Amino acid sequence: MKKTIGNVGTLNLTEATEESILAIQHINNVGLLLYSTETASLVPKLSIGNLGYSLRIPKDAQVINGLFTVDNELLTYAKPDQTIIVNGLLTFSNDLRLETILETELTFIVNGIIYVPTAFKGSVNRLIKKHSGVSLDYTGSEPKLLSGDTLLTNALVDSFSPKTNLALNGVLTLAADLDLEQLSDKIESIQINGVIELYEHQVASVMSKVTINGTTKIIPTHYKQLKSVFQLSSQSIKRFKQECVFTTKPLVFDQSVTREAFQKAFKSIHSHSFILCSEDIEDLVYEVLNRFETDVYTYKDDFRFITNDTWKQETLQQLKYPTTIVVYRYLRFEDTLSFEAIKDHSIVLLGELSVPNEQSKHVIQQRMTENKNGLIHTSDQLEPSKSNYGELSL
Repeated sequence: MKKTIGNVGTLNLTEATEESILAIQHINNVGLLLYSTETASLVPKLSIGNLGYSLRIPKDAQVINGLFTVDNELLTYAKPDQTIIVNGLLTFSNDLRLETILETELTFIVNGIIYVPTAFKGSVNRLIKKHSGVSLDYTGSEPKLLSGDTLLTNALVDSFSPKTNLALNGVLTLAADLDLEQLSDKIESIQINGVIELYEHQVASVMSKVTINGTTKIIPTHYKQLKSVFQLSSQSIKRFKQECVFTTKPLVFDQSVTREAFQKAFKSIHSHSFILCSEDIEDLVYEVLNRFETDVYTYKDDFRFITNDTWKQETLQQLKYPTTIVVYRYLRFEDTLSFEAIKDHSIVLLGELSVPNEQSKHVIQQRMTENKNGLIHTSDQLEPSKSNYGELSL
C-alpha cells in the first residue's frame, strides 16, 4: 500500500532501494535530503512537493539532528576519514587546541548554524566539508544551548549569567511580558536554527541580538496567540471577550455562532491561515480581519471540516443538508462516486483527496469550488498522510 507523507525534517536515502521508493506516493515537504553515490539514481523517482536542500554524502556518514558539540577529546579520538552530518546547530567548544584541529581527519557537513570560538574560526574551516546556513564566532564562555520548543520568560532569563550567548535549535517564543531591559543585560546574542516568535513591541530591542537560520514570526502587540485549530460553537466562543487574536491555524465557526456572539468575542483577528464560517457572519469576519491575504470560506446550510477521514458514497447520501466539505488534511473515498450523490454539496480542497478511479475524480472536480494546491489521487492503494517525521530513512 503506497503512502503519502506530510513533512520530513531529514530524509535519508543512503540505504534506499527501488522497492522502498516505490512504496511512497508523495512527500509534501522535505527539509534536508541525503543520498549516496549508490542511491543517486533513485532521487528523481521520488515525488516531493517542496525540497529545502539535498546533499550527496558518504554511505557510512553519521547523521545528527539537532544540537551537536565538538570538543578537543572528540577530535583527538575521531575515526580516520569519519564524516558527521549535522542538521541543526554545530558548536565547537572553547577547549579546542590548534594542533588537534590540524591533526584530526574528522570532517563535517552542516545544514544550519556553526558556532565556533573566535580564536579558531579560521582553522576550524578545514573541518567543514560543506555548509548551508550561518557561521558565527564567540568569545568567552561557551553558549547556552537549548533544543526544541522554548518559551523565554523573565524567570528563564534571570537564570542566565550576564552576557550569555544563547544558541537554540527549534522554536524560541518570547513571553509577552518579557522584561526587555533584563534581557539586554543578560543576553549578549541569540543564534537560532529554526523559528523565533516575538511580539511587535519586542522587535527593536531583540532582533539586533538575533542571528537566525529559519523563520521569524512577528505577533502584533496585545494580540493573543492561538497555537492550534479552533472549532468554535455557541458555547466555546464564550471564552473570548473582545479579544485580539493571532493565529497561523484555521478558525472554524459552526452554525450555532450568532452575530451577537461573534461581535462579543472578537475585536480583531490576525490570521496567516484561513477562516471557515456561515454566510450569516461573513461580513462580521471581514470587519475584524487585519490581513487582506486571509482566505474566508463560507457555507450556507452545513459543513464538514476534514482533518483525516475515510468516507463512502453512502456518507454523502446521509448528509441532511447541502454541505460544504473542507478537506484540510486528508479525505479518502473508498468506492466509486456518482454525480447524483454529490450534486448538492461542494468541496474546498486544501489538502489531499483520494478517490478510486478517474470517474470519481471527474465527479469531484465538478463540485470543487476551491483548490489551494490540493492533491487528488486516483488510487485506492493510498494510506492517509503521515503528519511529521524528524528523520526518515527509506
